[in-house]
Formats: sequence, structure tokens, C-alpha cells
Amino acid sequence: MKNKLLIFMLVIISSLSHSQNSYQRIYNYDEYHKDWALVKTTTGTFGFIDRSGKIVVKPIYAKIGKFGEIKNDLALVKSISKTYGLINKDGKEVVKTIYAHIGKFGEIVKDLALVKSITGTYGFIDKNGNEIVPVICYSIDEAKGRV
Repeated sequence: MKNKLLIFMLVIISSLSHSQNSYQRIYNYDEYHKDWALVKTTTGTFGFIDRSGKIVVKPIYAKIGKFGEIKNDLALVKSISKTYGLINKDGKEVVKTIYAHIGKFGEIVKDLALVKSITGTYGFIDKNGNEIVPVICYSIDEAKGRV
């Protein structure tokens, strides 16, 4: 009977420790977003959890920037295939991770961000991810001239 109880306790402890170790690292809450913590999985991908441990942004990204570095309510995300997109403060991907580069909003043209495709062409997007200037221009100046 003691052996069965001991085995049962080991199984319970093992399952509890496994669920707590599903992340390689849990960063401080509120550092990136109020009531969220950045998490890094054992495979090296990043996402966000809330204070209850619920996933609010799936840990599928190679990197996640802080909200406000690009635009106040958006954070830059990098996919494992090394392309960039943007998520909003609700955790939704508003710009798909298809760009080789996304600049800061308003840096070149007011309220727009310069984007570069993986083929090396340029365009501009708004904060909703709409391509205001399609990513077909061969230079930044050409893209700027189309706004």
C-alpha cells in the first residue's frame, strides 16, 4: 500500500512540475503590457501569458518587441522564418509576419511605416496593416513619392 501511495504522489508531483516547466523563462509581469508576462518556451519561441497563466499571445515568435517602440499600441514581432509583423495590445496580429523590415510609424511619412519585402522592394503600411503604397517600389524615395 505504501508503494502505491508513493508512486501516486510521485506521479502527481511530476505532473505539477511538468506543467510549471512548460516555459524556459517567464519574464516580469507588466514589463511589456499591463498584466501580461513575456514567456520563452523550451524551443526558444516567445509569447505572452496573463496573470492566471492563460496564453494571450501564442508563443510562436522568435522575438517580440515592446509596445510603443514602433507605435504606441503595437509591438513588432519576428517569426522563426525571420520576417516581421505587428501585434496589437489585444494580442492580435494586425500585420502578418511577411516583411523583411518594418520601420517606425511617422519616421518618414506621417502615420505610416516603411516596409521592405523579402525581395527588397519598399512600400508603406498604416497601423491596421493596410498597404497604402504597395511593396513594389525599388527605393525608399520611389515609395515616398507614391504617398
